Amino acid sequence: MGVRSLALCCLALSSLACGSGDDSSGSAAGGTGGTSVAGGGSGGAGGSAGSAGGPASGGGAGSPGCEPFGRWPAPEITFTLPAEPGKGAYYPDVQKSFPQVDWSKLDRLYIPAGTYPQMALGNLPTRDAKRPLVITNQGGQVRVGPPEKGANYLWTLGGGSNWVLTGRHDPVAKTGDAAFVGHRCGAYATSRSHYGFVSDDAYAKGTYLHMGISVGQATDFELEFLEITRSGFAGIRLLNKLESGQPALPMSNVRVHDTYVHDTDGEGIYFGWTGSPPSNLMSGLKVYNNRFVRTGNEALQVQDLGDETEIHDNVIAFAALHWRDNGLGKYQDGNSQIATRQGKITIRNNVFYGGAGVLLSFWSQPQAGDGERQVRFENNFFGDSRNLLAYFGGSSTGASSFVFKGNFFRPGAFSYSGVDPGAKPPSALFGFGSDIAGPVTFEGNQWEGTAKLVASSKAVESGNVSGPLPAIEFVDDGLPPGATPEGLEAWVAATTLAPGSPARSYAAGDWVMYDAQLYECTKPSTNEPPPDHPGSWKKHPLPVDDFRVLPGSSYEKLGVR
Repeated sequence: MGVRSLALCCLALSSLACGSGDDSSGSAAGGTGGTSVAGGGSGGAGGSAGSAGGPASGGGAGSPGCEPFGRWPAPEITFTLPAEPGKGAYYPDVQKSFPQVDWSKLDRLYIPAGTYPQMALGNLPTRDAKRPLVITNQGGQVRVGPPEKGANYLWTLGGGSNWVLTGRHDPVAKTGDAAFVGHRCGAYATSRSHYGFVSDDAYAKGTYLHMGISVGQATDFELEFLEITRSGFAGIRLLNKLESGQPALPMSNVRVHDTYVHDTDGEGIYFGWTGSPPSNLMSGLKVYNNRFVRTGNEALQVQDLGDETEIHDNVIAFAALHWRDNGLGKYQDGNSQIATRQGKITIRNNVFYGGAGVLLSFWSQPQAGDGERQVRFENNFFGDSRNLLAYFGGSSTGASSFVFKGNFFRPGAFSYSGVDPGAKPPSALFGFGSDIAGPVTFEGNQWEGTAKLVASSKAVESGNVSGPLPAIEFVDDGLPPGATPEGLEAWVAATTLAPGSPARSYAAGDWVMYDAQLYECTKPSTNEPPPDHPGSWKKHPLPVDDFRVLPGSSYEKLGVR
C-alpha cells in the first residue's frame, strides 16, 4: 500500500525470550549479595528491596541447542518497582518518581509479577552501552491488560537510551522467571502465554485504539522475549515523532527480536512515521527471529529505514485477515510494507506468507538531505498473495541500487475479486512506480506461475528460473493440513470494502478467526457470529504457532530458529 497518515490520539502517548525443563537454576529474583535500593515515590506503597548476586549453581544451557545463560553479568544494583498488581502502573517520569535510585548505575529494574490494566514507564535514563539498564519481570509473569474501560493507552515506554525490556529467563543474569521461558530451546509449540511479559489488549475499542506496546522519544534500546496479542491496533509501535520546531531525534540502533506478536486488529509491528515529512530516521534497526502472525493489517510495517538496517530470519504470516472489512479503508491489506530512506539495508532469510492486495509493498522514499540507498532482498520466501505479489514505488536516482537475489516467489491463486469485482490476475509478479530510475537487479530468483517475474525496462534480470515450487511447510502451525493463507480470514458479517457491502456467506469447510479463536464452518452460514452459533461453527484449539520451517524442506534455512 501507499504511505498513509495516521491521526490517532494514541500516538501522542508514544512519547513515552528460549527454555526447557532442564533448567536447574531457579527464578530471576534469587541470589545473594549485591546492592538494592529501597523504594518510594508515587504510584505504590514503596519499592521492595531487590537482591542480586553471582551466578546460580548449575546454570547450564538446558537441552542441546539452547542459548547459554549469562546474556548479561549478574546485577550489582537492583530496584523493584513498587507497582501494585490489579492497578495501573503509571510512572510518566520514573526518574522523578524515585530520586533515591542512581539511574546511571542501576543494573536491573524489576517489575513484580501480576496483571496490570495499564503500564507507563516514561523518562527512562540515558545509559552507557557497556552497562545497559535491563528491565525485566520478577517472581513470575507480568501481564499488561486488558485495559480499564476508556483507557487511552495500554503499555508505553519512553525516553533514554541503552535500556532493554526483556522477559528472558536467565538465572545468571537474574532476569525473567523459570516458569515463563517463552520459546527458549525451540519450545515454540508451548510458548503461548509463557513469556515473562504478555500484553493483551482484548481488542479494546473506544475513543482510542491501543498499541500492544509503544515506545517513543528513545533510541538505542532493545525489546526481546515479549508476547503481544489482541491489540486494538498495532502490536509493537515505535516512533520518535518529529514535532514542528523541534530538533531531530533519530531512533537509532534499535533491536527487536524473539518476540511473538499475534492476533492483532491492526499491524503486527508499526515502526516509523507514515505521514508527511519530515520525520526522524531509523538507522541501525535490527529485527530478527520474530513471529508476526495473524494480523488485521500488514504484519510488518517499517518506515524511515536508514543505514545498517537488517530484517532477517522472521516469519511474517497470515497477514491482512481483515481484508474484507478493514476499518482504515482500502490498501491496508498487504503482508509487509517497507519504506527506505538511505544507506545499506538488508532483508534476508525471511518468510513472507499470506496477504491480500499486495504481499510486499516496498518504497524508496528519501527526504531532504538523505543519501542514496543500497537495498538487498536475499534468500526470502514470498508466497500466497490474493493479488499482486510485490509493488516497488517511490522515487530513486541511478545512484541508488536495489537487488533481489536468490528469493523464492510463489504467488498463490488469485482471489481478490471478493473486494474488487473488476480486479484481474496480474500479468507480472512485480509492479513498478514511474519514478524508480534503477538499477533494479533480479538475480538467481525462482518463481512459479504463468505471470512474468517483472514487466519493466527498469529491471536487470539474470539467472532467474520459472517453474513449480513446493509449498512452504511449518513444524506445526496448528491449522488443518494443507491450509493456506487464502483459506483463513477474520469473520465478518459483510464485505464492507466491496461495492454495496454485500453480506459474507460462509460455506462448510471455511476457516475464520473470531476474538483470536479459530473456528470452522460446518454448514452454510450468513451473519452468524461463531461464538453464538455452535450449530454452524465448530471451535478448534488455538493455533500452535510453531512456525519453524519444516526441516529437510527447500526452505529450511529461512525464518525463525
